Amino acid sequence: MYVEVAVDTYQDPTKKLFTYQVPENLEQKAVEGVKVAVPFGKRIVEGYIWSTTPKKPSFPTKPIAEVKGQTFNENQIKLAGFISRYYLASPLESLKCQLGKRGERSTTAKPDKITTLILVPYASQVKIRALAARKKREKALVGSRGAVFVQLPTLKRIIVEEPENWSYKDERAPYYHAADIAKKRAKLEGLKLELNHQIPRLEDVVKKRVELPKVKPVKIVDLQSERKAGNFSPISAELEENIKRRARVIIFANSKEAKEEVREAAQKIGADRSFTRIFGPELFSIPAEEADIVFWADADTLLNLPDFRVSERVAWAVTKLTQVAKGQLYLQTSNPDNETVQNLAKGDLAPLYNREKKQRKKLHYPPYSTLVKLTYTSKSAARTSLEAAKLHEKLMENSEQRTVEISPPYEPYSKTPRKIRLNIAVKIKAKSPSAALAKLSKVIPPNWRVEVDPENLL
Repeated sequence: MYVEVAVDTYQDPTKKLFTYQVPENLEQKAVEGVKVAVPFGKRIVEGYIWSTTPKKPSFPTKPIAEVKGQTFNENQIKLAGFISRYYLASPLESLKCQLGKRGERSTTAKPDKITTLILVPYASQVKIRALAARKKREKALVGSRGAVFVQLPTLKRIIVEEPENWSYKDERAPYYHAADIAKKRAKLEGLKLELNHQIPRLEDVVKKRVELPKVKPVKIVDLQSERKAGNFSPISAELEENIKRRARVIIFANSKEAKEEVREAAQKIGADRSFTRIFGPELFSIPAEEADIVFWADADTLLNLPDFRVSERVAWAVTKLTQVAKGQLYLQTSNPDNETVQNLAKGDLAPLYNREKKQRKKLHYPPYSTLVKLTYTSKSAARTSLEAAKLHEKLMENSEQRTVEISPPYEPYSKTPRKIRLNIAVKIKAKSPSAALAKLSKVIPPNWRVEVDPENLL
């Protein structure tokens, strides 16, 4: 009997699994998901059995030293296989992301009584959602992103609040999206899955025919007219009037720079902090925050991004802001005639999504393709350029041109101090991306960051 082991230590970066022989006295215990001790060079290290086989390999193997006990169950191993294949992650990363207590959690019952797992996009929402579950007498565990992996013996249902929220996308390898993991886990374990969309992505509308929500119309503030009138401040005349009459106002700024500019401008006109509050994107994670009036000061910072999801992102932000505004939501923009802006002014998302559907289908963007963003980072511009050129050449040689598009290396939209980065975007146009992803996994060096289904390509 032989086993493939995901070795939990520094290893040859070209190898993801290592093959070992199983002594006869350990064969009954050496099953998938078990932690083992194995010889690795001159050391004995730990690892996890990924798979077993009776077939003898063509190369010499060493015997495993010890079986330490079951760490992962059968469904966790299957889930790790999905993560490894789809997100192009190493087996070790795909297993270890399921360990530990990541993120905020709150329970309404003892672990052996819990029947419902509820996921929320922000840690700050956990306690409030748990309180609601307790009032409904739900035997639940409420948690943020990492809670999607919690093992519960009596689990029957998974609820995902706002599955479209990109806060569910892990920023560490294997860069999974918790809502997608919840879908796969529900399928593997025969669990009921409930997806509570707030404003769905186009992928959800096209694939699952999720209905679009009704959106409260927003009022547009034309910054071009403000500039012509001599007002070059980020605070429009409409906003200034509300500040001076001491209305309860929240000013939202999507960028740090705009937030600081708004703060300085508000101070100059004597804004009272007890009435006028200024927030960035953190506003979306603050429970029960509200004001009589909300102004989005810098909507153009999103509208002007070269991002295929830009209209969807603006609509999502507007939907979140209308929940904060007890009264009117104002959107300040220099592009009042923008089609997305006009749709939001009327509170009608249907034309926006129909337009997006046509454009993405024509240009082969999700849901009509699978995107992979590859990123190389180093302190040397020459080295980064060389590595990017080498990988680009390999990708072009090994990809089916009819079903796979590969961009030239390009600089990310945002810069990182003292680091040189280049991206390569891969667009897989096949309905089933598994074969193309498998090919990619054999070509991409381990020192590249790989994001499947990235939020954007910037």
